[in-house]
Parts: sequence; C-alpha cells; structure tokens
Amino acid sequence: MSPHTRRGVRQVHAALGQLRHPPEFRIPRPPLEPAQADWVAAVLAEVEAAEALAERARTPQGAGTDALLGAAIGIWRALRKLDQSAGTLSAADLRQVRRQVHASRQALADDGLEIQEHDGLPFDSGQSLEALVFQDEPGLDREVVLETVRPSVYFRGERIQMGQVVVGRPAPPVK
Repeated sequence: MSPHTRRGVRQVHAALGQLRHPPEFRIPRPPLEPAQADWVAAVLAEVEAAEALAERARTPQGAGTDALLGAAIGIWRALRKLDQSAGTLSAADLRQVRRQVHASRQALADDGLEIQEHDGLPFDSGQSLEALVFQDEPGLDREVVLETVRPSVYFRGERIQMGQVVVGRPAPPVK
C-alpha cells in the first residue's frame, strides 16, 4: 500500500471514528475530499442499518420476522411458479400442491403476515413501493404495475419488506 493510500485510509478511519459519537463530543473532522465524505456517509448509513436490524432481531417483536419473511417470499414464489408452469403438472398434482401452498399462506395470514402482490394495480409515486423500471406501454392511459418483482410484506400491520415493481406508463405520442 502506498503512503498516500495509507494516509487516505487513516483520514477516513479518523472521520468514521468521530462520527460514531454525539456532536458535542466530536473533535473537528480533518478536511475530506467530497468523494471521501460521500463514502464515509454511505458506510455509516450501512453500519446504522445493520445495527438497527440486529437490534430488531434481539427484541421480542423482531424475533422470527426474518423466518416469516423467508416463508412468505417462498410461498409467493411457489404460487407464481405454479401459475406459470400449470401445463407441465397433472391436474391432480397441481391442485394438491396449490391447496397445500394456499393452506400454508393462510396459516401465516392468520398469525398476522400479509403478502401484497401489486400486478395490474394503478401506480402512484406516493405509494410505498420501489419502482425498479418504468416501461412505455402503448394502450395505457395511466401508470400501472406490470409486474411484482418482490411483494410487499406486512407482519401484524408493520411493513417488513417494501415491494419492488415494474411500472408501465403511457407511451409518448408519435410525432
């Protein structure tokens, strides 16, 4: 590692060390270049998010939500796969698997886990959804969710996963 790189790493380390403390206990930060400051802020945000996730997992309300989230996503994916590959299974096998998956999903719903799929619903930028892609679609008169990439999941009324969607928007008029 070059001396210049080591000095930069020390500066970033010092800045990170100071930002962990309340403002009244901080020593003025050494001047950082804008790129370094942005990187420090991004690292701190990731650390804070990880600490919040770890704290939530330690609390009784957070215990088990990761397992429930995993089960919810697995069930959602299984149902979508079943719907997409309905022609490859026998009708009896398909009914049996679909019934078992629906029963599992209902058991989770009875305990307070809600899985929201957004396909075909109108999209509004104020919704609590992450739009991954906007596609121009002829024939649309407003923005509509074309595909749910990841469903929104709520546990006892609290969102534990934000949905991700592909949004179709009206195609611009041809000139």
